[in-house]
Amino acid sequence: MINSVSSDTSLASYATGSSNRAVMNEISMAIMKQTMDQQKAAGQALLEMIKQSPMPDGTGSLINIGA
Repeated sequence: MINSVSSDTSLASYATGSSNRAVMNEISMAIMKQTMDQQKAAGQALLEMIKQSPMPDGTGSLINIGA
């Protein structure tokens, strides 16, 4: 009888631990996705800012060979 109770307790502990790990994994994935979405938005905003900044004529087509 003692072994049966002990194995039931172990099984319950394992199931609870497994469930907790699954929840923590889901939380971690949600946080990672949110961080990636924020980084993507920041990157897109930076690209828009670069596109809107004034560029002198010849930018990107002239090479400074004296440097």
